[in-house]
Amino acid sequence: MSRLEIFTKRRGTSAALCLLVASCVSAEDARRVRPGARPAPMRVLPDDALLDRFGRTDAQKGESAVAVIGSVLPPSAAADESEAPLPPLTFDEVLRSVEEQFPLILAALQEVEIANAQMLSAEGGFDLRIKGDGAVAPDGFYRNETAKVLIEQPTTAWGATPFAGYKIGTGDFPIWEGGLKSNEEGEFSAGIRLPLLKGREIDQRRLDLWRARVGQAQAEPMVLEKRLEATRKAALSYWKWVAAGQKLGIARRLLDLAENRQEGIVISVDEGQLPQLSITENRRLVVERQSIVIRSERALQEAAIALSLFWRSSAGQPVIPLEAQLPESLPTPTDPALFLGDADHELALRNRPEVRSLELLSDQIRLDVAKAENDLLPKLDLTVAGSKDVGDAVSSPDDKGPFELDVFVNFDVPVQRREASGKLRSLDAKAIQVERKLQFARESIIAEVQDGQSAVLQTWLRLAQVRENALLAGQLEEAERIFLAEGQSDLLRVNLREQQTASAASMLVDVIAEHFRAVADYRASLGIPYDEVLR
Repeated sequence: MSRLEIFTKRRGTSAALCLLVASCVSAEDARRVRPGARPAPMRVLPDDALLDRFGRTDAQKGESAVAVIGSVLPPSAAADESEAPLPPLTFDEVLRSVEEQFPLILAALQEVEIANAQMLSAEGGFDLRIKGDGAVAPDGFYRNETAKVLIEQPTTAWGATPFAGYKIGTGDFPIWEGGLKSNEEGEFSAGIRLPLLKGREIDQRRLDLWRARVGQAQAEPMVLEKRLEATRKAALSYWKWVAAGQKLGIARRLLDLAENRQEGIVISVDEGQLPQLSITENRRLVVERQSIVIRSERALQEAAIALSLFWRSSAGQPVIPLEAQLPESLPTPTDPALFLGDADHELALRNRPEVRSLELLSDQIRLDVAKAENDLLPKLDLTVAGSKDVGDAVSSPDDKGPFELDVFVNFDVPVQRREASGKLRSLDAKAIQVERKLQFARESIIAEVQDGQSAVLQTWLRLAQVRENALLAGQLEEAERIFLAEGQSDLLRVNLREQQTASAASMLVDVIAEHFRAVADYRASLGIPYDEVLR
């Protein structure tokens, strides 16, 4: 067998190098992505189309964006072929697992329950209150029995508290305690307490209630923030795992080239067509590429373990995805012109939970300021109460029989009012502090959106260059292999070309994965959760 026939026979794997790398750049892709081309102008879409902007068609989910170095089998081919093949783990499945099982999201959801519980506790300040006491003096000069019960209902209307009561006092009382005595069937009373200055517009009970309502509103952005953070990290981990699988496939196929070439080199050496050193040189390549495969396997394992924090079982336990669950290829990136918008920074400012949380915190501070300003006022409470004894008279004349109406005024004021003044100054400083934080949060969000747009656009534009680089590297490698078969090259040059092709294919994988990570970052910067995976 001649040397040319040997290398032609071994070209089954190597020839696929050029053809499959060339397939990375289809005619359609060449039209869509040109070196130096700019995407179409961005459009502003309505809010109800937000999720559709980032949607992926079925064709995009299954279409290959990179056919890396010539293999007939995907990276999962190492699995036992006697077993039923596992379906590939999709991006949507990971996101659904995160939304349903991720511990930090489940923990954040408890903020809603906490806020509801705090609201219930604050409403307790307006519970109907029943008070009562009684006393018996069975021995002594004055023997008597007394009992009374009072019902109060605090309200949110001007801080008013209506009340009603009943009391009864029988026996002998000293003259200075004559008010404890009642007719035989007791005394009924009713009235209202109303603050006129301090406590009229706001008091501690109403402050607690209103703060609790704001707290309920704060729970939603807290949950959304955890969802955005978790799904963004899950997306980064998923695409890192998929890219690691693709790179492992590249390393294995690079190893296959060297191993499949060994037999032909041995025959060529036996025929005197190649020096004995060629066997050693190719064996060195095999060992070196075996080391690269081991390193790539470790990278895949590392990525799979990291992904297991987001990919969980129905019981919520981490599941390390198998190599057999790797997608056969990376999906085709979507033209950024379809989902980037000129007014996306305004959308982000409306959606981002950080802004909403700070705005609600500012609302709470305004409530505290209103309470502190009200505390500067003197306490001036008005109480109006009416009472009527019933039953037979116990004294003559019947001084307990007529209806009684009483009006009370209570006044109290700390002269310096330092407590309220100091609290008000503190709250004014806090309000300014929150306003500055809100300003920086808005500026940071705008910067994140701008940076996200830049990252998406630049990775999209780089695709043209790296695809062409992979195509040219494959063509050069195939040409070098032909030169080797014709005796015009050597293994050193062939190895160099193979390494260049592998590097170009790995770069293509990196850029595509980087593009999808950039899209995930950009979507998170807009504050758009993956609600579509929960439908």
